Amino acid sequence: MHLWVEQSFEFFAASWRLGLVYFCLRYAAAERAQFDERLGLWAFWLYNAGLVLWIALNFFPIGWPPLNAVFEHGLAYARSIRFYETTLVWQWLRLPGDVVFAVAALLMAWDFLLKLGPIYARFVEQITRRPIARMRPGPGE
Repeated sequence: MHLWVEQSFEFFAASWRLGLVYFCLRYAAAERAQFDERLGLWAFWLYNAGLVLWIALNFFPIGWPPLNAVFEHGLAYARSIRFYETTLVWQWLRLPGDVVFAVAALLMAWDFLLKLGPIYARFVEQITRRPIARMRPGPGE
């Protein structure tokens, strides 16, 4: 149980950091570039869909057989390789959630690059291979 709580906290902390990055990107180039939220929203909802798929197809269903194995055969059997060979299908059912989550991560990375474009135009132009509008001076600069 302790490991699950620790992993949940790490996921929450990572989510909080991603939100902070979006917040900082918005205000770093607030008046110098347009800030489009479409890719970020798609990434957000795909992250959530990936997590729901993980829970529905893998974490929840695969949690019951080990619990039954603990009650019937003991903890050592429920944690053994011999037992986990019987749950192979459930382990592979994690793949759809992984794919959706990976697509969300790629969308978010692309969105970060596009949002950094006005700030680091030359760097982003090299990576994306398309011209980026140069940052215009902000008020008072």
